[in-house]
Amino acid sequence: MVFLLFAEITLMELERLLDELIDKLNEEKDLLVLSLKDRKKSEALLKVVEEKKQIIEKLSNFSEEEISRFEYKLVQIKKISEENLALALNGIQFIEDIFDAIFEGEEIKTYSSKGDFPKESKGFINKKI
Repeated sequence: MVFLLFAEITLMELERLLDELIDKLNEEKDLLVLSLKDRKKSEALLKVVEEKKQIIEKLSNFSEEEISRFEYKLVQIKKISEENLALALNGIQFIEDIFDAIFEGEEIKTYSSKGDFPKESKGFINKKI
């Protein structure tokens, strides 16, 4: 009887953590959009990512069998995570496009440790300072 009660409490805790992760992923999605125009949102985004990491660490204490009982929530987590990844990649591309527009016509060279220029790249991220 005590074991069943403990197992149910454990599953309730697992479900609560999964719900919390879904909430953090949704918050992250909103902040990914807003962080491009507001520095405070970027700071909030970093905080949410850290909170999400802590939740994932707690979830790692559960077995795959326990977690797989919540397949619907796992599908939801995967979907939101993929959307967030796409938003983050689009944000990176947006920033790269801005730098391309600023430095239009300027080729940025990447040089080796020997000081020569083995290849030429366009884009701010490839520039070595």
